[in-house]
Amino acid sequence: MKKYLLTVFGNFELENCEEIAHCLEPIIDSTHLKFQYRSGVIIFHFESEIQMADIHEFVELTSYDMYDSFILTEYNDNVSVFMTDDMKQHLFDLETETEGAITFDLLPENRTWTFDDEDDEDDIVTALMNQVKKNLQVPTMDQLLDKINEHGVESLTPYEKATLDNYSQK
Repeated sequence: MKKYLLTVFGNFELENCEEIAHCLEPIIDSTHLKFQYRSGVIIFHFESEIQMADIHEFVELTSYDMYDSFILTEYNDNVSVFMTDDMKQHLFDLETETEGAITFDLLPENRTWTFDDEDDEDDIVTALMNQVKKNLQVPTMDQLLDKINEHGVESLTPYEKATLDNYSQK
C-alpha cells in the first residue's frame, strides 16, 4: 500500500473540504483520510492500494468542478515539508485520530474489488465510478431551486451547480 498527497487548489470553504474528502472515500484504504486546509488550498494524505495513474483519473473524473486543479504525488521519505510539528503529526499520522482536527474514519472493507488482469485500468475506473455513483445522491431540480430560493445561488456547491446546468440542458 502506498501513501499519497493530494493537493487541490480552488475557491472553497471548510465545508467543501469535507465534500471533497467524501468523494475520495472509494479510493482510500487507510484507516483515516487526513487533510490540512488553508484559503485556496487543501492537502489530503491517505493510503491506497490503487495505482497512482488510476487515482489521478478517478480524482479528475469525480472533481465535479469542486476545485480548479490538483497535484497528486506519492508521499515518501524524499518529500520535504515545512509546517509546524502539530500540523505534521496530524497530517502524516494516518493511524491516530488527532484531537481538534477533522478526520474521516473510512471502512476499506466495504470496498473490496478483485481483478484478474492488473493492466485492465478501465475495469478499475469503472468500479470506482460505480461506487461513487452508488453513494452519490443527485439532488432534484426542485431541491436545487428550493435551496436557491432560501439561501441564494451562491449557496450551491460546485456539484449542485453542475447538476443544475445538466437539468437546464435537458
